[in-house]
Amino acid sequence: MLTAISLLLVGAAILTVGAEAAIRGAGRFAKARRISPFLLGALLFGVDVESLGAALIAAGRGQTALAAGEAFGTVVFLFSAAFGVALLLAPRPIESPSPRMVLLPAAALLAGAAALADHVVSRVEGALLIGAYAIYLGIVIAEGRNAQARGEEIVREAEEGPRLPPIVLLLGGLVLVYAGASVLVSGGVRLLSRTGLAAGFVGGAVIGGLASLDEVFLEVLPVRRGIPELATGNLLGTVAAFSTGVLGMTALVRPLEVDGAGATAFIASAALYAIVATAFLARGRAGKVVGVSVLALYGLWLAFASRL
Repeated sequence: MLTAISLLLVGAAILTVGAEAAIRGAGRFAKARRISPFLLGALLFGVDVESLGAALIAAGRGQTALAAGEAFGTVVFLFSAAFGVALLLAPRPIESPSPRMVLLPAAALLAGAAALADHVVSRVEGALLIGAYAIYLGIVIAEGRNAQARGEEIVREAEEGPRLPPIVLLLGGLVLVYAGASVLVSGGVRLLSRTGLAAGFVGGAVIGGLASLDEVFLEVLPVRRGIPELATGNLLGTVAAFSTGVLGMTALVRPLEVDGAGATAFIASAALYAIVATAFLARGRAGKVVGVSVLALYGLWLAFASRL
């Protein structure tokens, strides 16, 4: 058990460092090549590189239930632990994005639910999910503001960190992402062999949470700095990306078999989105009551899914 935990922690650390380096390298490369922040933000909108890498590596190793659980667990962790904490620490309620941007992820969740109806996501369904995400991304690009804000934030972050050439930082970061994701998945597989936990739960609660730890800062810091639109854009973009695009890419690597725990992670992600979206649409903002609600639901999901 101790070895499994060590692998999980070491893998998560390497994965986080690699993803940060890769994103900063992409920002520097875009700036050097005069690629617009808007385009960069659109390409990376809603995509958590750490969680994407872990899901793809898990699928490549044949751990498809683990991969699916990890994808859904990323959304669950972001909406509960990350956004819940941001709401509790915010000096005032967080204002809602436009109604269209709040509602669009619901279509992505419906597409994901249709693919998951038989607990299997085939390669054909994976390709269709990627197409659905491309449509969503096209609408986000037409909206403009979210992609621009995301790209500008990446370019600002690119000025930090080691002073290495952009391509070295980008490629080196991707190598670390692969290495960290491999170690993290190995830890998850070892944990499975030593416990009675379901693969979907380990993927969602353990790997998904560890791979998404930095998302707490990505939600809290923009709110504390007075630019909550970065936090809400990342929040809503992630639920759309992981319900369609990331799930689809993972299924292309290897068709996914989703167990009961993984299915509950998807249901939990939909329920958390519904709570936040309802608050945004009904009141135009979300505050501490919503923060407590999503954190409570996260605890209930952990307690329930761990018994499957």
